[in-house]
Amino acid sequence: MKLKKVMVDIVILIILHALTDFFYTFFYPTVNPARAAMIGATATLILFAVEKKTKLNAGIGGLSILSSAFFGALLVQAGILISKSLLSAVVHVFILIITCMILQVCVKEK
Repeated sequence: MKLKKVMVDIVILIILHALTDFFYTFFYPTVNPARAAMIGATATLILFAVEKKTKLNAGIGGLSILSSAFFGALLVQAGILISKSLLSAVVHVFILIITCMILQVCVKEK
């Protein structure tokens, strides 16, 4: 897989994660695994809807966003991170990138 496509895919996933998280701050403001599951499910549905146009694997993208939201929420609940902080955003992005790369290697996309 080309590095440029991987970088574009990751940027798309980061933006989608940020937008779905922002959306749920109004409807479900509590940071917890339930909200993380809603963020992951919503992002996955959006990715499946635009999968043909973007050539982005919706399964990998949805699982990456779900894992980022879920583990980020657990870190916030454990008191390790502060919600909506710069460090929290960096950790979310790091988790998303690592998960996406691991899943792409496991699936061996071409």
